[in-house]
Amino acid sequence: MHQMIELHPRPDALVVLGLPAIPYPVALQTFQAAVANDSELPLADMLHGLQLRAAHGASWLRLEPAMARLSELLAGDDVGTVIEACGDGWRLEIGPVDVNGAIVAIERDGRLLAALADRGDGGLRLAAFRPLDGSTIALLLDLAGTGDEPAGSAWQRVLAAADSCRTTARDEATPFLVARAAGSAPPAAAAAVEGDGAEPRPVACVAAELATWDAQRAVA
Repeated sequence: MHQMIELHPRPDALVVLGLPAIPYPVALQTFQAAVANDSELPLADMLHGLQLRAAHGASWLRLEPAMARLSELLAGDDVGTVIEACGDGWRLEIGPVDVNGAIVAIERDGRLLAALADRGDGGLRLAAFRPLDGSTIALLLDLAGTGDEPAGSAWQRVLAAADSCRTTARDEATPFLVARAAGSAPPAAAAAVEGDGAEPRPVACVAAELATWDAQRAVA
């Protein structure tokens, strides 16, 4: 693990980018480079630092606006509705998921973070409803692993993992899996999609969050 230090960008830079004025934890070498070249902020490193902090902090909800905005900046102008996301040893599809169908919800502290579904061939389709912290992304990439199992077995792996979570103690920091049969969407899922008019997050933003975490994992 790299030594982390808090980066405090200039207020005018934050205003231009639409980022909240909070400290952004980054690796020491990234901090030093940012200080030497203050014309460009290390957006991916800033997002990764918040992903790490949100994974363990009780104040993770307060970090969500910054994480969401950073993912928007990293995603750019991509407005696609389905993205095939992949990395070294993992693959999943990001797109709309019917939360009233058969899903495995990923929840944390009573809130729906994301939902996984069978995309039709045993592979995984992901929809995210909140910015994803590091623990949630690590769980997702593990579930989406492309190992030696037969093609199309990812969904069965997710169902088995959800079954094992039924007896696991839950706390506010740990994401957990909840399998839901078709027609039995949990109140958290229904509220996230229908109760307040919220929509799943843009797929390009979700892909940017996964890619940011995966890139940092590769160099750690």
